[in-house]
Amino acid sequence: MLRKIKIDQKIYESRKTLDFLDEEFTEFIIKKYTVEEFFDLYLQSFYEIEKTGRLSHNTIVAKSTEYAGTPPNPKDQEIIDLKEQIKDVQWEIDSIEEEHAFLPNNMTTIQSRMEPSLRFYMQSGRRRQIKSDKVFDLLKIRAGYSKDTPNEDFAVLLNADAIAGITPGPDINSQEDLNIEVAYINRFTPGENTNFNLSTNMILDEINIMLEKPDLRVNPSLPEMKNYNPMANIEEPPPPPKALELNPIMNTNDFNKSNVPLNSYRYKSNS
Repeated sequence: MLRKIKIDQKIYESRKTLDFLDEEFTEFIIKKYTVEEFFDLYLQSFYEIEKTGRLSHNTIVAKSTEYAGTPPNPKDQEIIDLKEQIKDVQWEIDSIEEEHAFLPNNMTTIQSRMEPSLRFYMQSGRRRQIKSDKVFDLLKIRAGYSKDTPNEDFAVLLNADAIAGITPGPDINSQEDLNIEVAYINRFTPGENTNFNLSTNMILDEINIMLEKPDLRVNPSLPEMKNYNPMANIEEPPPPPKALELNPIMNTNDFNKSNVPLNSYRYKSNS
């Protein structure tokens, strides 16, 4: 038995076609995801993404790092803080004043017996060369002497090898150099701090402290001695009837002319 199927067909005029038909193919438009949707998909697929390869976690990390930079590592800041603590502790250690066995700090001025132009001031157990006549005169006045006092009556006279046995410190070029912090004196290393500016307290943060012999290129009047006793050439005064008490700055007119051991002397710092 045959059935008839009726098919209706609408026919539009060409001018009215655009009014009834949609020209756009929405099925082929690429969907735009929001950032929130991207992270939702990323979290859903997190364990399905390969660790390495073109489409992997490593690729994501590399691209993000290239664009946003490396995120700060908390351990890096911890390392920086520890380094600062080390510097602070080292500064405290270097600030401990040292003492010479026989020549008191901030009380003794030395003059070379053979080279009177070579004069030194003892600070933190080190000899600091005085390169200013004005500073030398100031030290005289501080010690209670007049500027006209002969240097031999004011300074301790030592031979070159005795001076060489004293650890060197930074030079004194001005009055301000007398008041630098002890740490700067203790950190001084001959040959490494030749451009050290005491007036501006400029010094290297990390210096290996080495007790070296004098640099003959800088001061040829102080010879290099392999085996010597730094106090052997100090002439001592005649034996006193009782224990000798020395003033803060020793008058050396009659000093150093006998063989009495220096360890028999007593310094009277408050006299």
